[in-house]
Amino acid sequence: MDTAKYLFDNIPEKNVISWTTIIAGYAQVNQFSQAIGVFREMMSAEVGVKPDEVTMLAVLSACAHLGELELGEWIHSYIIKHRLCRTVPLNNALIDMYAKSGNVKKGVKLFESMETRSVVSWSTMISALAVNGYGREALNMFSRMEMVGIRPNSITLIAVLSACSHAGLVEEGRLYFKIMEEKYGISPDIRHYGCMVDLLGRADYLDEAVNLIKTMPFEANAVIWGSLLAAAKKQSHVELGEQALQHLTEVEPRNSGNYSLVSNTYAALGRWSEARVARKIMRDTGVKKLPGGSFIKVKNRVYYFYSGDRSHSQCERIYRILSQLNKVSKTVLNEDWGYEELLDADNLYEDHL
Repeated sequence: MDTAKYLFDNIPEKNVISWTTIIAGYAQVNQFSQAIGVFREMMSAEVGVKPDEVTMLAVLSACAHLGELELGEWIHSYIIKHRLCRTVPLNNALIDMYAKSGNVKKGVKLFESMETRSVVSWSTMISALAVNGYGREALNMFSRMEMVGIRPNSITLIAVLSACSHAGLVEEGRLYFKIMEEKYGISPDIRHYGCMVDLLGRADYLDEAVNLIKTMPFEANAVIWGSLLAAAKKQSHVELGEQALQHLTEVEPRNSGNYSLVSNTYAALGRWSEARVARKIMRDTGVKKLPGGSFIKVKNRVYYFYSGDRSHSQCERIYRILSQLNKVSKTVLNEDWGYEELLDADNLYEDHL
């Protein structure tokens, strides 16, 4: 990308294709902030180049990954105002952006307004509902998809199994996994197995999860072993956690989170010597624990926070408000929000705050 950007900067006359190519390039190599930065530069008055539908597709991908809701909404308004062609892929990208930015309500409304929907549209909406905590609504959406004659693909089934996992719908998950091949002609790949291991682990069916790993026609990857390790920690199943960690250290030896999970499992059982050994192994092998972090954007400025960070001048106030938000989040999650309520309700957090 450095070479591409150098060539781009030295083009005497840039057009919309030049700008779109560099934005898409940054997005494809996960340099989303740079992609958005180039887009903002493109939109400046000095440049005078107007984006097209392909440009918007590229920058919406970056917005989705960064949760840039404000810019995503601006792009949505620009598309409407300048009458860009509302292609199905562009609508899909908008739905994905809204879902990943936490405004699933707008994603749902946009989906319902689409005259033409592809299998990607349905899959995106199912996934959006699933990751935002609306598992049953996601399955209802899948039923609607089948009723209108859209045949699911492997990505759709990943979204469906993910919905079952997030909602704890074990029987439904088992059923969809079982009929994947015979009903839809889709052979489950390692991602589908990963969803099932996650589903069974979350629901405390550890033995079934282990048997599934043993019988699947693939070598388990880090995602699968990580799901099993997290489930073992939840149930304080140390032996299984140790087995999962052993496999994890083979496929992902530099991930400090794996060692931390086992150490915390030992500690929760009062087995302090084993907890210290797990930490010591991590230190002796040179694995460094990275602190958990997050960021928030306020008035066009991004603030970064790390676990235990008290460097901000207003940290006491921040932690106090964070505690209040945590209570609000639990209130929202404990209420039964249905699909129709989601369409009509105002912003969930504003209602409860």
